[in-house]
Amino acid sequence: MDNAYGSLASWVYHVDKPIGRSFGDIEFYLSRLKGIGGPILEPAVGNGRFLIPLLEAGHVVHGFDASPHMLEVCKKEVSRRNLPDNVSKKNFEDFVYSEKFSAVVMPAGSIQLIKSPIACLDFLKRLKVCLSETGKVILDIDSLSFMLDYGPESRMWSLGEDMLTLTESRVKTSYLHQTTVSQLRYEHWSSGNLVSSELEVFSLRFWGVFEFKSLLHEAGFNDVSVTLDYKRPFSMSDSDATLGEVITFEASS
Repeated sequence: MDNAYGSLASWVYHVDKPIGRSFGDIEFYLSRLKGIGGPILEPAVGNGRFLIPLLEAGHVVHGFDASPHMLEVCKKEVSRRNLPDNVSKKNFEDFVYSEKFSAVVMPAGSIQLIKSPIACLDFLKRLKVCLSETGKVILDIDSLSFMLDYGPESRMWSLGEDMLTLTESRVKTSYLHQTTVSQLRYEHWSSGNLVSSELEVFSLRFWGVFEFKSLLHEAGFNDVSVTLDYKRPFSMSDSDATLGEVITFEASS
């Protein structure tokens, strides 16, 4: 199954992106959430890297993820800090909440895990149903430049006698469908011996700025604004040379 985030993948993710590690997104989102008094929803909550700082800032946050391994990490980190545990196992295609949220947040390009444009549109419509009348959605996508394949990439993390490694190789790039498929091999080594390994298929869907803005409008959202790299608003006069790596959309319900 694509994008499964198994036990080793979740461990590596937690080591590489620990709770509170910011890429500029935490500070930006907190600034955009000022004045939000109602509950917030974060789909694809992962290990809680982003959710926990929101909780610590005083927000009421609910989250869900399809990976039980990611949720296990997230719940442990929430419990360690004695914070409210409102995270649960749900999927993009069938999540349901009875309450209305004041905001939905999706940093780090999580929405790109949805490969089908039709499924993404359906997901956005489901988000809109979850929002209050004055609610808003804030989410990130990566620039199309990330579709370029620069060859295999290997990384490692030393944890005392343990070592974690990740090797990523691009298997397929479809510029027509704006998707990439990569093979991720995770390994756990201890004292020089291989303890376990995990092979996963990782797929992403990329979007153009105007394409995704149109998708938000089609899903029923209004007042769509675009920010590049959490710093500057997107302008029609921006050239490809100045386009940011992270593109953030904000829209009202």
